[in-house]
Amino acid sequence: MIGELVHGAVPERRGPVADLLEAEAVRPGAPFLRWAGGEWTVADFADRARWCATALKGYGIEPGDRVAIMSRNSQWFLAWQYGIYLVGGVEVCINAELKGPFLAHIVQDSEPNLVLAQAEFLPTLEACGGPAVPLIDLEDEAGKYAVSRPGEAFTPCDLRPHDLATIMYTSGTTGPSKGVMIPHGYYSNLGHIFSRIIELTEADTAYWVSPFFHVDAHLAVPATLQSGAVFAFTPRFSVRRFWPEVEALGGTWTLLIGAMQAVLATAGRPSNLERLRMRRIFGAPIPQEMYEFYEDDLGIEMLEMFGMTESNGVLYGTPAHHRRGSAGWPCGGFEVKIVDEDGFEVPRGTPGEIVHRPQFPNMMTVGYWRRPEATVEAFRGLWYHTGDAGIMDEDGFVFFGGRLTDNLRRRGENVSAWELESALRLAPGVQECAAIGVRDEFGGEDEIKVLLELHEGADFDPEVFFAYCEANVPRFALPRFVQVVPAQTFVRGVGTGAIQKHRLPKDTSGPGIFDRNVVMTAVAGSAKR
Repeated sequence: MIGELVHGAVPERRGPVADLLEAEAVRPGAPFLRWAGGEWTVADFADRARWCATALKGYGIEPGDRVAIMSRNSQWFLAWQYGIYLVGGVEVCINAELKGPFLAHIVQDSEPNLVLAQAEFLPTLEACGGPAVPLIDLEDEAGKYAVSRPGEAFTPCDLRPHDLATIMYTSGTTGPSKGVMIPHGYYSNLGHIFSRIIELTEADTAYWVSPFFHVDAHLAVPATLQSGAVFAFTPRFSVRRFWPEVEALGGTWTLLIGAMQAVLATAGRPSNLERLRMRRIFGAPIPQEMYEFYEDDLGIEMLEMFGMTESNGVLYGTPAHHRRGSAGWPCGGFEVKIVDEDGFEVPRGTPGEIVHRPQFPNMMTVGYWRRPEATVEAFRGLWYHTGDAGIMDEDGFVFFGGRLTDNLRRRGENVSAWELESALRLAPGVQECAAIGVRDEFGGEDEIKVLLELHEGADFDPEVFFAYCEANVPRFALPRFVQVVPAQTFVRGVGTGAIQKHRLPKDTSGPGIFDRNVVMTAVAGSAKR
């Protein structure tokens, strides 16, 4: 289906730096960033981004050099990010939850020239075994701003829309996480389309709770700069603080991914509902009961979207045209179709793989960092293959049908089963393992169950196993359930030798199955006694 571009969208933007300079020229004194206890105008932000760019040049960063950032949400995270862009560097996003081999892989694979991190992450980075590169405390460095502002305006690097802006890692299926290469124009063009879909104006304020190291924030900030709206944020999502902060920061829209919607709904109706300006929530995915709570009960419109790091905004539900249960329709500048395993389009209403391609330049990734074979495979037949199953109805709405590849999705994060299994094979006593998704009590996503085969003669202690997981696996990838099984449980495919995961037991209770929540709660209780 050839997408019908949302009304008023002209995806011919050059990049985030151009968006910032344009906003600074038109409304320098307008509020732009807002957080609890502080606010920056457009000019404030531009000034600090230039200062960061000057500091980066002082560290020897040249156009094309890679600068990694590992940080929670903060105003200085964004200032350094735009400083990297201004100097012509390439941002490498590091998920702040990473540790152990997950973190080491990204540092080793991207080979940054410099790493900027909050102080809490410096020991983790030093211990990950990556290449020896300068590690800079980004907030300590930013503390020099007040006494060492640049004496003259910084001249931005000459950037083209197709120039590389970011390497952002996403889970692999048969190997470690791959670096998605994102050009400058991608952020501005998709941010431009998003601002048209959500109908952003100068009267709007985002309330942003998702991590800045995700691709979503990389679009939302340019969308805010282009529209004249305000970007308000919090360091991390909190159920207790959510509605009070929405009121205090003046939030009119937000993005709730994964189980955020459900845990917030479980907490009940906000007591300050009549004082809230919140009018619209974007979600991915949105279970039926979430529409009932937010739309039917609270009166806040829910709009769905479908995208990925490689192209974030392929399908949207728009205020005038959306359908509950769908992932949206092609209105964001992409052509979308559903195909069979040979790449041929299937009739409407028939399940298959969701594939897409852009209708305009600089709308999606230019490939995978140092993985040309993976790039060619993903774009086979001149369509990007998402690895997601779906059905398109007669009206062009697409209904998501789960992953076709060996990836898990938990708490808004993609988890590579391959990467998780590689880490768990190093756990004490483990010979072989397989990770699968099982029912999530919050609805819509996976909990992770791992099945283990032990070395001959090895004993299994669930406390030791889960403690190993917590020390070596990111929080979002932690297995919830573990079961020790005999070797014959792992039935392997002829030729490939891959474990046939559809045959593995998905029980989450019963003899020999351990629940991390139960085990670690008991450990904590024993420690208190």
